[in-house]
Amino acid sequence: MAGRKVLQGWKAIATYLGRSVRSVQRYEGELKLPIRRPVGKDRSAVFAFGDELDDWLQQTEVKSRPYIRPILIVIDPPDAQHISHRKLALELEKFNVLTAFSASEVLATAQRLDVDGFVLDCDPGVAGSNQLCDLLKQRYPKKPIFATVADKARGPKTADDLIEGNDPRALLDAVLKRLGKPKLQ
Repeated sequence: MAGRKVLQGWKAIATYLGRSVRSVQRYEGELKLPIRRPVGKDRSAVFAFGDELDDWLQQTEVKSRPYIRPILIVIDPPDAQHISHRKLALELEKFNVLTAFSASEVLATAQRLDVDGFVLDCDPGVAGSNQLCDLLKQRYPKKPIFATVADKARGPKTADDLIEGNDPRALLDAVLKRLGKPKLQ
């Protein structure tokens, strides 16, 4: 159709709708916002037609939801000797942090709650961690996985961020870069 307004990229679409980029991305998944992707391009290349967005706005009730701080599941078997530095760093930055002690608990919790991401230890000594990473990415492809590893070359290929070493600051930097700084209301 000639003369259609084409909006290129998340920022242009968000500006057109008067919402944040993150909200618009959420609308695509939850409310079927009509977003298109060029064939052969990566998932971040998007566009939309203004008339389709207008129709969607008229047919969809977008309720204003209160802001909820990002929720992360940290897989952290209990250790009586210390509190996890990873969890503590995330909590001090005001993320909602849920602890899971096993792979089955991670999967059950993720099924019940709409979490924003996963943090797991994928060192060679942690049995099944690479398989869990693969399974989480298969079930929740849009949720970021932050994997701490001893060696990035041996880390799971399905993790979104590989954090070498056990430095909680490096983990926190990766989470902040991907999810942004939590806001308090």
